[in-house]
Amino acid sequence: MQVDLIVAVHDLLAEYGLCCAGRDGQGEEGTFLKFAVKHLMALDVKLKSQLNPNGMEGDSLLKSGRAEDSVTDDRSICDDKHNSEDEEESELEEMQSSIDSALDQAFFCLYGLKINPDSCSEDDLAVHKNASRGDYQTKEQCADVFQYVLPYAKELSKTGLVKLRRVLRAIRKHFPQPPSEILVNNPLDNFLDGPDSCEKILCEIYDTHGSREAVLNVLFPGERGYEAFKKLSADSSEPYSDVYGSLYHYITEAEDTSPSDKYTGFVLKKEGGEFVEQSANLFKYDLLYNPLRFESWQRLSSLYDEEVDLLLNDGSKHISILDWRTNTALIQRVEAGRRHSRRSLMMSLILAKTIPDQVEMHELLALVYYDSVQNVVPFYDQRSILPVKDATWDINCQNSLKQFEKAFELLSQWLHAFYLGKLCEKLGQSPAKAFSYYKKAITLNPTAVDPVYRMHASRLKLLYTRGKQNLNVIQVVADYTYNQSTKENVLSMLGSSEQNDNALDDAEGNKLVKPDLLDKAWHILYDDCLHALGTCVEGELKHFHKARYKLAQGFYRRGEAGDLERAKEELSFCFKSTRSSFTVNMWEIDGAVRKGRRKNPNIGVSRKNLEVSLSESSRKFITCIRKYMILYLDLLEKNMDLWTLERAYTYLRTDKRFALCLGDIVPVGLGKYLQVLTAAIRDPEIRRVCGDVSTEQLLEKMFGVFMDHANMLADISTIPEVNSPELSESNLYGYIHQYIHLLESDVRVDVLEALNEKIRKRFKTPKLTNSNFAKICKHASLSWCRCILIKLASITPLPESMDTDNQPVPLSNGLLLYVDLQPDELLISSPDGPTQFKGLDMNWFETLARIKNIPIRQTSEDNMETAVTVMKSTYNFYRDSSCGTFPSGINLYTVTPSQASVEGLLQQAPGIVDTLDLSIPRKLLLWVYTLVHGRYCNISAVVKYCDEMKARNKRGTLTAAASSQVTPPAPHSSVSSHVTSKEKSAQTVSSEAQEANASAPVAATVPLHQEAEGSASLIATEAQKPSAVASQLSRSSSSRTMESAPDGGQGNAGAA
Repeated sequence: MQVDLIVAVHDLLAEYGLCCAGRDGQGEEGTFLKFAVKHLMALDVKLKSQLNPNGMEGDSLLKSGRAEDSVTDDRSICDDKHNSEDEEESELEEMQSSIDSALDQAFFCLYGLKINPDSCSEDDLAVHKNASRGDYQTKEQCADVFQYVLPYAKELSKTGLVKLRRVLRAIRKHFPQPPSEILVNNPLDNFLDGPDSCEKILCEIYDTHGSREAVLNVLFPGERGYEAFKKLSADSSEPYSDVYGSLYHYITEAEDTSPSDKYTGFVLKKEGGEFVEQSANLFKYDLLYNPLRFESWQRLSSLYDEEVDLLLNDGSKHISILDWRTNTALIQRVEAGRRHSRRSLMMSLILAKTIPDQVEMHELLALVYYDSVQNVVPFYDQRSILPVKDATWDINCQNSLKQFEKAFELLSQWLHAFYLGKLCEKLGQSPAKAFSYYKKAITLNPTAVDPVYRMHASRLKLLYTRGKQNLNVIQVVADYTYNQSTKENVLSMLGSSEQNDNALDDAEGNKLVKPDLLDKAWHILYDDCLHALGTCVEGELKHFHKARYKLAQGFYRRGEAGDLERAKEELSFCFKSTRSSFTVNMWEIDGAVRKGRRKNPNIGVSRKNLEVSLSESSRKFITCIRKYMILYLDLLEKNMDLWTLERAYTYLRTDKRFALCLGDIVPVGLGKYLQVLTAAIRDPEIRRVCGDVSTEQLLEKMFGVFMDHANMLADISTIPEVNSPELSESNLYGYIHQYIHLLESDVRVDVLEALNEKIRKRFKTPKLTNSNFAKICKHASLSWCRCILIKLASITPLPESMDTDNQPVPLSNGLLLYVDLQPDELLISSPDGPTQFKGLDMNWFETLARIKNIPIRQTSEDNMETAVTVMKSTYNFYRDSSCGTFPSGINLYTVTPSQASVEGLLQQAPGIVDTLDLSIPRKLLLWVYTLVHGRYCNISAVVKYCDEMKARNKRGTLTAAASSQVTPPAPHSSVSSHVTSKEKSAQTVSSEAQEANASAPVAATVPLHQEAEGSASLIATEAQKPSAVASQLSRSSSSRTMESAPDGGQGNAGAA
């Protein structure tokens, strides 16, 4: 009736817009609603006491006892009683619902909030005329709202408190933080960032069950201590002490304070750090008023631990190790986060009241200590940057061990025993003690694969590090075999069935056992360990990569016949897939139980069905990838697996997914690849193992490495994982010179042209880059030059007899071009090249020696296609050559027809017009042009002709008709002989003056009165040739600007 009356009055006032009015009917004081809320809350408390489950159970038991005493058989009476109880309970529930609805509407009108999210939806609430919209203007109004919200907030779950988020935020706008008097010299900040001595004091307080005052003295040190601070906070917070004392606690419950819900890498950024700091401040504000609140300390420690975890996990994936070590801000945040987490956990541990809470705090505190001693990224790289096992490292191990021991004493869990075993190993304690903890972990959780793996991985490590011919080690390892029969066999073999607890370095017992017997026992136990680890990767555990790595390491360390191959095959599972010959085929180990997993697939089989029970962090996963990659590269090198190493090296330098994680391992992969590649080049047997690949193919791959990683070659031999003097910089460059020499020996003009193009594009200024680069560039350019020379010499027609019929026929008294080679000069190359490859191959000496004062005529039809191809390459050589000093010994000169000699020997001295003083690239271009067209032309005209042909081909408009429009230059007549004799000074750059050919034959002049008229028929014939060969004159993607000067040689000023 009371509830119905309040609801009716509320509805009546709402009709007139007065439900939130004040005493005089004005404003929004809500006098009636405040009275209604107080009365309804009182009824609600009274009703809930009647609905108390414990009280109902007591009544039920009392009634049950009376029923047993009366021992009545009247079932109808019992049914009546039950019906009466059900009706009473139904009435109470209906009354409770009415109170909840009335309170919901009252709070909604008075404060604009929905206080009870479990009773009805917000759509069911009526929106009255002058109801509040939750926009609080003053501290007084906020305090008033909070006073009415607080009783409900205490009873709401975390989910329910989320419904209060809006009103709590509105209140906090007026109470953003405690008064400044409290925040000055904040004692909690001093505690979290103060000296480490406070941690020792807290440990002593916990061990001695210290008093409440002792804890407060640590938090609030000083003469007056906590009492003075409490008085200060009370004075500065009045009249809103109740708001300050509870507001921040409920805000942390209602707000999302976890950075894990943000995007990946959030905590690494500035806004991530600010978010954590703001969330931590809420907990610290609450602890200033409630310093002994367990929940706030526990959640504060969880926040800091979460921050550290995200910093390290995201940092391992998104920041390289080198960048991490130079980022002092992130390192300081990790160190501060660990310190804050430790101290908050210590406070939580002291304040924890229940055994489960104490166990959890011990475990979390132990893990914080343990995390700081792990060899994981991003702090360590598993190569050269490793944890320093100093006094600090040892103290952290001891503290972690101590906390796990206390947790294990309170509640024996397999995880505690598992970590205790690992810490015993880290601290160098007896292996038997570590194995005993692993055995306890296996007993407590028989299906967990983690302790099984750790047990037998540790046994295996002990065998290959200290077990050979060591009786004590073998006895300890034998006591924890995977197969019981193996233990019995080994111990009976050694004449003992009891565990030997003596020190492992005790060699007295070794004298009593024969060495061959110890060796046999060692092998039996080694196989037992490998078999145990093999069970950890069977079936659904195939991606349990830790066991695969340990198996591979076990085979590798044993090193017997076939073990290297088996180790490689075992670990290859982690680095290949059905879609890729090399990739990272690993997944983060997740200990969560997956739906649909078969629990007992091996019914009737004695072997246990193991499953993953412990998840690994992202940083641990990245660390595993790095460790496995380094071992796998080593195994590939030991097995001389060139092709897999090539794919691995390619993957490491091109993969995007793990680029930041594995960037520093690229040189290791390159070094291992080069070790096998150079060994295959030197050793035919290794080439056979690699698939009978040719030396040229291997050298070509070496050149590819040079193009991709020239800057790294100097440091490859000094990488610790490589450490091979054979990979010195000079040796590696020697292979590049060997490749160039091989191409030159085979006169591979096309390959050398492409090679020079690659070098030119890769090294824009090789002379300024590195002396070794410059030598390679010079050698490649020189070899290209000599190959062109050999090609020209091989297709240049030679005089067949002394008959005049076979003499060259000039075009109407035009000039004839003669060539004279001096092979001795051509055999001498630049002194920069390696000694073993200096000079031209002697196989071609005879070909060059025949070119002695030979007139250059049009080549034969059989050689025309070759000549056109060489012309294209020569033109590209002329355009691109900028490295090195080319060999002397190539002499060109012109002769008039009337003084032409027999067999190239001059009859009269005045017959020589002039020696052509040109650079070597121009001489070669002039020579090949004459071979193609059968007549001599001015070099500038030849260059212009080639430029036009290239431009037409580049535009793609070349047709028979179009090409015929570009006629070759007219034959050079004797009237222009004076101009020809001045070709050097008028049409070449000044740098070519230094390239004059001093070894040319005698020179003379011809009379200037000679006229030149080309034969019409011959010119018409010559005019058709460009259309047949112009399409082959395009150069392969040269980026250099085409020359437009008349001599066409300004772009080649640097050519020698």
